[in-house]
Amino acid sequence: MQNYTHIGPVDCDKPFNVKNLKGKTAIVTGGANGLGEAYIRALVAAGANVCIGDPDVEKGSRLEEELPGTKFIPCDVSKWDDQLRLFREAASSSPTGKISYVVANAGIHRQDEIFLNSGDDQELDEPNLATIDVNIRGTLYTTKLATHYFIKQNGQKPSSEQEDTCLVLIGSGAAFLDCPRAPQYCASKWAMRGIMHSLRRTAFYYGSRVNVISPWYVKTNILSDEAFAHVSSVGVQFAEAEDAGQCLLMILSDTSINGHAIFVSGRKWASKGYMDLDLDDHLGNSILNEIQEDQVKSAPVSLGLFV
Repeated sequence: MQNYTHIGPVDCDKPFNVKNLKGKTAIVTGGANGLGEAYIRALVAAGANVCIGDPDVEKGSRLEEELPGTKFIPCDVSKWDDQLRLFREAASSSPTGKISYVVANAGIHRQDEIFLNSGDDQELDEPNLATIDVNIRGTLYTTKLATHYFIKQNGQKPSSEQEDTCLVLIGSGAAFLDCPRAPQYCASKWAMRGIMHSLRRTAFYYGSRVNVISPWYVKTNILSDEAFAHVSSVGVQFAEAEDAGQCLLMILSDTSINGHAIFVSGRKWASKGYMDLDLDDHLGNSILNEIQEDQVKSAPVSLGLFV
């Protein structure tokens, strides 16, 4: 097996061809609204079959009815049994019996009680950690299932017959920017980078890939209208949901893209609305490169665990 190597920043301006996506089956969690819907519409336009996992039955059913090639499966990602059913039904309904792409998009943002001050004379209440349950626990469930199905389909030994599979984790600009007063959300989006770093070498061994999409502000229902109005009032340029969809297609269409975090930005920073900031590798830092090499050397290797 060749060693995993980082290819450097992805050229996000070059054209891409989505012909290899046609007829493939994808799962998108949290797909009934917002960016999840944008990912689904992009995949359907590219000819993929898409299973939508979302607790919003009304919106999910409406998308299933509107978009040929989609199947809605009610799913709360924080519940293991729900995700188990999502993957089983996706595989059984797939024309090929296989799942090629998984987009771990489901996530929430709520008032963060870690930051919230209860008052000097108030008894401290236990903070609500629902953001962690959905954004990290839910994504880890999705990751385990995606990894299981990808390896089951391609086998445990590398071969020339392996078909491309890819897990795309949805992070955020909050994963690498100062984002005041939202420690749970920031921690959960930093976690996407941690999962990617932990898996990208192992995924490579099994002929698979794992990448992260990190969106900037996009007008969806994840924040209130008041919050978005404030962002707009201070002159911040929003990213576009359609650009996030195209970013996903770019990643899936290019089988050389593995272990990258692509930032979906305002177009003032990137002509297509997304770019590789190349924050997850250390090509220009000899000390970090040396530390990384020793970290990989010392990683345990056993049955089912490869680096």
